[in-house]
Amino acid sequence: MNISEKSILKTQNRRIIFSPKVVLLEADFFEEAQVISENHFNQFGDISQWKFYLNALARLGFENYLKERNPNLKINQDSGANLIDEFCYLNLGEFRLCLIIIDNLIDDFVTVPEEVITSPKRVAHFYVLLEILEEEEQLNIHGFLRYDELVKYCQSINLEPKSDSYYQLPLSWFDSEINNLLLYSRFLSPTAIPLPSVVEVNNTATQNLTQATSIPTKVVVNLTNWWLEVFEEGWQSTKNILKMLDNNYVWGYARSHSIADHYSGAKKLDFGLLLNGQTLALILNLKRLENNEVDVLVQVIHCYEEHRNEESLPPGLKLKVTLNPNTSESESQEVTAREADKVIQLEFSEASGKLFKVEVSFNNLVVTEDFLL
Repeated sequence: MNISEKSILKTQNRRIIFSPKVVLLEADFFEEAQVISENHFNQFGDISQWKFYLNALARLGFENYLKERNPNLKINQDSGANLIDEFCYLNLGEFRLCLIIIDNLIDDFVTVPEEVITSPKRVAHFYVLLEILEEEEQLNIHGFLRYDELVKYCQSINLEPKSDSYYQLPLSWFDSEINNLLLYSRFLSPTAIPLPSVVEVNNTATQNLTQATSIPTKVVVNLTNWWLEVFEEGWQSTKNILKMLDNNYVWGYARSHSIADHYSGAKKLDFGLLLNGQTLALILNLKRLENNEVDVLVQVIHCYEEHRNEESLPPGLKLKVTLNPNTSESESQEVTAREADKVIQLEFSEASGKLFKVEVSFNNLVVTEDFLL
């Protein structure tokens, strides 16, 4: 595919229509779940055997679904966890998954114990919401939630646990496109979602947040969150910083469509002494097309409020976009600023779930941002 062509792929629009993935359970899953529940009941007699059974059934169905999508996935049950309560843990490659398992989803939120998202021993890179319907012999995969996004959402609305130490998480926070979880497991480094760690001091477990917060990370910017006005650190809605930009500049469709059809985000780029202190803005304009495809217009311009005397971009400044980075299908296109250019830009169309990389470079300095549609 040429990056300038329109790629027509049909996908569900995530977080707009919350529709679960339905997985039909195989007969041998029920037999294996029965054996697992009986073994655990003998060990934990005070825990409901029925709950062990449902948890095992959900886990088996979810594991099988993942392996059908990618037989090369390395999946194993977390040795430090078990099937007690509504949760069990899986290791998907180097990522830890917490499976939130319920047997009847009737509300627009899910209730989870505070420790599951605050205790270093219980947190996970991803939280997967599963609904097990034993009589219907099916598993509904409602979506997943990244730990770093969960923390950000909680902070943004100052979410506090209920009096019984439980959090109520809105279903709208969960990414209903499970393919994105597979993409993360393939292309994302676990260090991009740092978790609080536990260290033993005199046989006492204490939380060590320094390691988690000091790891240099490369965050994949999830563009589907922009429609909900949720931005990664450093990014913000362009409508909030229009005063920084040249109001006379006509940049694509960013102001010519209704807010329901498009969204735009911006981030300041500071090249320091290389550009004599000039500050640039990286702009991403998103426009919904038919068949739930997204048109993306990537631009680099000046922050004019700070540099009103700058009429054009520095010659030699480059903008490069790479689709499907780090794969055999990777392809790139770039543009270089000329003497009188006030903007450099590239435009392409892709479907949800696709990864792409944007690089802005000048001389030997490169600023890189990774995105997920």
